[in-house]
Amino acid sequence: MREARRHPGEREVSEVASSDGKREARAETLMAEAVRIIDAGRDVGVALRLTGGLAIRRHCTDLAFLTRDYSDIDMVGLAAQAVAARDLFERLGYAEDYHVTQATGGCQRQFVPLGRLLESHAHVLKRARLADEAVRSRLATGHVDVFFDVMRMDHDVVIRERIALDDYAISPADALLTKLQIGKLTGKDVHDIVALVKDVRLGCDDTPGRINTAHIADECCRDWGMYFDIMNNLDLIIERLDDWNLQPVDERRVRAALATIQGAISAEEKTFRWRLRARLGRRLPWRREVEETGSEPDADGSALRSPYVSGPPAGASSTRLHSS
Repeated sequence: MREARRHPGEREVSEVASSDGKREARAETLMAEAVRIIDAGRDVGVALRLTGGLAIRRHCTDLAFLTRDYSDIDMVGLAAQAVAARDLFERLGYAEDYHVTQATGGCQRQFVPLGRLLESHAHVLKRARLADEAVRSRLATGHVDVFFDVMRMDHDVVIRERIALDDYAISPADALLTKLQIGKLTGKDVHDIVALVKDVRLGCDDTPGRINTAHIADECCRDWGMYFDIMNNLDLIIERLDDWNLQPVDERRVRAALATIQGAISAEEKTFRWRLRARLGRRLPWRREVEETGSEPDADGSALRSPYVSGPPAGASSTRLHSS
């Protein structure tokens, strides 16, 4: 019997559903592995918390809206526990990539599943079959990037004193701060920002399940460069909020939350250092020009540029691990 012809639209819907299902499965695999690592660290007194896209996913409730690609696991730990953290990852079946450690001056480290490491060297060792099957089964988790104390990105986000605010991820305020401070936002970054302010209410302290706007404003009032990039990014996101096809009630909530954050930043008294730096403005570099390592391109391969910044600042540069 001849198979019934399918309408072209049916195939497209089916392919999208299949793609979304694979993305969700990968996200759950990464999250489960991250929880395993954090729990194992807790058992031996090593503090590790999620950052990046998975931290935002941890705080959000509408996971269907958060369906996107996640490239790896990003974490933050304490510099005083760096050696203990390395030993922990080794016990869990990971090996440190020392090239990344050297490239970042030890501020960030990357841990790769041993099975994946053996496979990548199989042409040399010719003994990849010796890899433990339990480790090999975790190849889908990719690698784990770990910052220590300070997330050195376009701007510094200090986590050292705030790592214990949540059991599994950096706080919602810190998660939002790490995304908003990015000088060249991608669609993935905006996606995460919109998802977080849509699902998590604002607050003025570190109450669990609230975005501490006072903390974000305090960070911005001490660093003019961070202030400049965050305020421009907030303008850009508000301007392009229609692109996300939110429900009217959600769009109103997101728009109001972003405006409230802007207002809190504007109202916070600026430090003398901030005012001094503001006089120089864009005549001097105000952010790092970072070179991504181990990154994957955004879905559309583009970055969303603020209309207020004609181009990246010249000057200081550094290498960082990709924050997914």
